[in-house]
Amino acid sequence: MPEHRQTAFHEHETEVRPEEPFAVVRSDDGRWYTVTGPCPTCGARTVFRVAYGVLGASKGRRSPEPLTGAVPVYCQCGYPHPERPPESPDTGCGAFWDVPVPTAGQGGAP
Repeated sequence: MPEHRQTAFHEHETEVRPEEPFAVVRSDDGRWYTVTGPCPTCGARTVFRVAYGVLGASKGRRSPEPLTGAVPVYCQCGYPHPERPPESPDTGCGAFWDVPVPTAGQGGAP
């Protein structure tokens, strides 16, 4: 598990290196995706959950088709980062990046 690097808060887009292990897990009802892995900037493990499709009671509704493309992820490491504004809703270093959603052939949702 990578160690956290103390970096100053800075909102910026970054890229994920291919060797960085991210898990993208679809909920049983298909309405949530949870992405887990190391932040490319500060190195801390981050967990990011995004809604997909229509939320709420699913009675009579089918699960949405599996998500394709990528999930936008924001660092939510929870560590204090210098220069993070007190009014900032972020709980991480300010980094954001895209994580590809695996296809069925890559072990993703069928």
